[in-house]
Amino acid sequence: MSHYYRYVVIETYQSHGEFSRHSIRARPLPEQDLPTSMKVECSASMRECHPVGTKFKVWAKIKATDDAPHLYTSWQWAYEVFSDQDAQAFIKAKQWGEQA
Repeated sequence: MSHYYRYVVIETYQSHGEFSRHSIRARPLPEQDLPTSMKVECSASMRECHPVGTKFKVWAKIKATDDAPHLYTSWQWAYEVFSDQDAQAFIKAKQWGEQA
């Protein structure tokens, strides 16, 4: 896992039994060389202003902490809402090294 910034597609989900003050969390989609169990530190308003399950393209990097590493993207940065089809096309293009 590298610690440089790159575009990642994440999705929101309803947190059950996780330690967090926010009930709507985010995680990376599969096939991006990141565990889907990895948490994402991102804008709470982004997560809460869209339905659970919304997919976003964000500029993020892995942030090492005393706890488990997680993805970090600033709450101030722009993000893009993706459809399921957009998300899969983006991930597939990145796997083949295309610019997305």
